[in-house]
Amino acid sequence: MTRPAVAVPPQAPRVRYVYVPADNTEPISEREIEVPEGREVECLLDTLKAHFRLSGGTKTAAQLAAQREQLIAQVGPQAAALSADMLAAALDMQMVESVPLLTNTPASGYVGVNLYCDDQAQVKELPLNARASAISDCCGRPLQVRGDAFVARVFDNEDHFVRLDLGLGEVTSSAPWVAAAAAQAAARLQGGDRAAAFVQQLQGRQGQGQGGKQEAAKATVRELTPAEAAKEEGNAAAKRGDWAAAAEAYGAALAADPSLLAAANNRALAFLRLGRSEEAEADCCTVLAAEPANAKALLRRAAARRALGRMEGAVEDLRAVLALEPRNKEAAAELAALLPPPPPPPAQGAAEGEAAEAAEPMAAEPAAQA
Repeated sequence: MTRPAVAVPPQAPRVRYVYVPADNTEPISEREIEVPEGREVECLLDTLKAHFRLSGGTKTAAQLAAQREQLIAQVGPQAAALSADMLAAALDMQMVESVPLLTNTPASGYVGVNLYCDDQAQVKELPLNARASAISDCCGRPLQVRGDAFVARVFDNEDHFVRLDLGLGEVTSSAPWVAAAAAQAAARLQGGDRAAAFVQQLQGRQGQGQGGKQEAAKATVRELTPAEAAKEEGNAAAKRGDWAAAAEAYGAALAADPSLLAAANNRALAFLRLGRSEEAEADCCTVLAAEPANAKALLRRAAARRALGRMEGAVEDLRAVLALEPRNKEAAAELAALLPPPPPPPAQGAAEGEAAEAAEPMAAEPAAQA
């Protein structure tokens, strides 16, 4: 898939994000997080998981029972094969729900703003977060957010993921990104999004003064295909670190449209995170058969081949990446780890000794002839 050329912003070592506590007596505040190379996605999610685990309190027996029934219903017939320990581990798992307020699209320069909250907020019966709910509503997404919430900005064009700054002063109804998010919601409405229609109905604006303008907009707004919608679900799951759900959603996207290479490429990453290296390699091969110069697919296939012990193939892929992107630090580091180190140069003293030994017979030769 060819995407518009957009400059990828550099990844800062630290970025700011905003904390919106559920307790209205506690002020909204700005926080910072370190962004280690290679953990751009997980660094924030891991921090938020720890926060939600501590702030969410202890689930009651009734809440655990309700969550257990919900989990069994989601798993279906396969739930019978789950041991008590596996169920307990699943119930104890803390995840983060990511809600896209401003979706990262070509029109937004692939910059998005996400709201993060506790995915178990309903089960834990956490209090309503009025301020986070108001922020979401201003962006055209009416939600009843429960528990503490966080707002952060990202750049994500499916080839590169960069965490960006979002300061406290930008979390206002007049912020440009909020206006852009509201415009996206209006576009979804004009394209037939029922959730967006509900937003406009709540605001009492449906059908007022739109006339021909709304009809003209309909001709230019394209709804997501079922495959693209499934891929977006996979992206959301990946952003919250739920790699199993991401792989499943990308699989649904590919079932609907096998030519959707971005879904195959992203599923390869999900398979890698799940330790399913054979499947990751197969997805990368699918992508590279159509796009031989796809650096991300080459990197992921190299990772899969390394995990499978196919070192020659991994080296070949990494060299291909560096031929395409000579400054790719990840490929250079991986290649250096795979190749044997060059032999050390001979010590200077040893080299001089060898030269002296070679010179001695030549100096003694005339005396022997006499």
